[in-house]
Amino acid sequence: MKSTLDRRTFVKLTVSASGALIAGVYLQSCESEMIPAAIHEFSPLIKIDTDGWVTLIAKNPEIGQGIKTALPMIMAEELGADWDKVKVVQGDFDEAYEEQWAGGSYAIVLNWDLMRTAAAKVRHVLLQAASKKMNKKVSELSTIKGKVLHSKSGEAMPFETLLHEASKLPLPEEVEFKPTDSFEIVGKNTSQVDLQQLVTGKTKFSIDVKLPEMVYGTVLKNPVFEGGVGSFDDTEARMVNGVIDIVELDNTAYGGRLLGPNSPNFVNGIAVLANSTWSAFQGARKLEVVWDTSGTRKENTDGIFERFHSQLTNTTIERKDGDIHRARKTEASNFEAVYQVPFLAHIPMEPMNCTVDFRADLCEVWAPTQNPKALQEGLIKLFGLKPEQIKIHLPRIGGAFGRRYYVDYAMDTAILSKKIGKPVKLTWTREEDIQHDWYRPASIQKMVASLDESGMVTGWQHILANASRKTCLGREGRPAGTEIDEYEFPAGFVPDLQFEYGHVMSDVPLGQWRAVGLSATVFAIHSFLSELAILHNMDPIDYFLKFLGPARMVPVVGDYEFDAGRLIEVVQKVRHNSNWDIPLPKGHGKGFAATKLSGSFVAEVVTVSVDENENVTILRVDAVVDCGIVVNPSGAKAQVEGGILEGLSAALYGEVTVKNGFAEQSNFHDYRWIRMNEVPKIHVEFVANNLPPRGLGEPPLPPAAPALANAIFAASGKRIRKLPIL
Repeated sequence: MKSTLDRRTFVKLTVSASGALIAGVYLQSCESEMIPAAIHEFSPLIKIDTDGWVTLIAKNPEIGQGIKTALPMIMAEELGADWDKVKVVQGDFDEAYEEQWAGGSYAIVLNWDLMRTAAAKVRHVLLQAASKKMNKKVSELSTIKGKVLHSKSGEAMPFETLLHEASKLPLPEEVEFKPTDSFEIVGKNTSQVDLQQLVTGKTKFSIDVKLPEMVYGTVLKNPVFEGGVGSFDDTEARMVNGVIDIVELDNTAYGGRLLGPNSPNFVNGIAVLANSTWSAFQGARKLEVVWDTSGTRKENTDGIFERFHSQLTNTTIERKDGDIHRARKTEASNFEAVYQVPFLAHIPMEPMNCTVDFRADLCEVWAPTQNPKALQEGLIKLFGLKPEQIKIHLPRIGGAFGRRYYVDYAMDTAILSKKIGKPVKLTWTREEDIQHDWYRPASIQKMVASLDESGMVTGWQHILANASRKTCLGREGRPAGTEIDEYEFPAGFVPDLQFEYGHVMSDVPLGQWRAVGLSATVFAIHSFLSELAILHNMDPIDYFLKFLGPARMVPVVGDYEFDAGRLIEVVQKVRHNSNWDIPLPKGHGKGFAATKLSGSFVAEVVTVSVDENENVTILRVDAVVDCGIVVNPSGAKAQVEGGILEGLSAALYGEVTVKNGFAEQSNFHDYRWIRMNEVPKIHVEFVANNLPPRGLGEPPLPPAAPALANAIFAASGKRIRKLPIL
């Protein structure tokens, strides 16, 4: 199989600052008798030393998705390295790496060929060097476990014996990839590379950064979205032991609300600087602030949803196939339902924080960011810096779920460090973290189906009304683009189909949340399909399979086709794994949902019990996933489990409500999340195939909510059309 990575991209990735292969030296020990190992740097991503150790750079932000392990596994596989002699080092931000961000479940998708190509080029020069030393044809050689092997004779040469010759050879422009059936590393359960440090508490997260002469800080932001600081009295705050300074933060002095499209700036407020985070927190509590809320809408949740409901009749058509009005008049029956989903916060366990050392010649940043490029661009815009004056470190991140794609928390940290001339670590309280989030959009969704005499859908109308994430973030394009678009399922499956969008303006800050738009729309779509099945006395899975039709490629938009066969397969497998067709006792029920996201197909069945007091207990979740090649099954399973649990948590409890313009929830006592004793048994199966790997962080989340709601109906007869459930 040939690399599909273009030459320009690879050159940018592999050429070092000097434009040549680099050989360095380091001492493995301070003891004089130890022989230093020479390091041969074949690319910024791959180094091999004369002791046989392969050092691989994990270039993407690690937010718990396991990418620090998965990407090096791909390189080690293609190189033929011995995983037991691989060192993985987290890379700082470097534009040479490209695609150095986390979001949209794209890390493996975008880096699969990139990582394989980088490693295959190094493998090529090792094979060439071995060919000369062994006097064997390159075609007869292979790499395995850190050696070049001539399988016919059994002769083998470790990588370290070939480095001198290999480092002199030019890297090829094109390479052949290893066949997938020869994989020794990819596809095997592999522990996270920093697992020991994680479980022993030694891992350094961004919040753990300490620098000499560092000042600690926190922020108090205007609780009303879009508001500012009217006046404040810091007399008592300055009397708190350890408080150093109080600084007003006004984003109008730094470019305003947005740094750029999809890149929000910090919210106006006040920072407290101290000699410890605790002192900063105490000082912030003592501030007396009069907030300026003039010019803001001072919205309330009920009013927001009333506007959403009203907007259902004032929409733009985003996709139109056939004629839904004709279908409505001519078919045997019509059915409609309205669904509601709330605003959701991200609540990563590590709250927003950042450390910046802003010096005269360099702005050095330690940031838990999903998007270091946006951070660099923000610093350039706010301070007029050149890229070479910015150094961004990427510590491990304690959760993100889309919140850390934005860099607002880093901008005010940089302002403070520049102002006082010292390193500053800014840490938000949990309250600030929840009340100044960029929330998952709430929405009202109306579904209308026209049905033939057998109860099957021939006409489908999906109307969604809400405040657009795209508009809130200043992104170009139609407001509907982030909420419902022409690619939405079941486009292509229904002859008469129409998607409509009603746009409502709001001050509520909106942003990416795990699984973004589908976290809302899949709830409505699969709740509705289950309702249609029950309405016609059909089994929901039977109904869905009949709705899909035979396995085939379904044209959707342009060249994009939906592989119905792959979706059908995961549905059939989850039916079997969940014992779907075996009757349950009274008060128990199963619910089903399935979807495609980021190229992956997921089907889920949730089993629940509901007692006479309507207490819901989730007993089990079965999931079947087709994401192509699974790089690290243990990490992939954790991703699926995490996505399911977050989806269930949001469905049960997740809700941000707005009162007089500010978020009412402030901590885990009023923003409930699933507890350890509530976690059900989760069974995950991956479909085995050799198709290119696709995204996995987000696809398992959307089916969880409708599967749970459908299970509750099966157990109790209570239909859930509004989230959260409890």
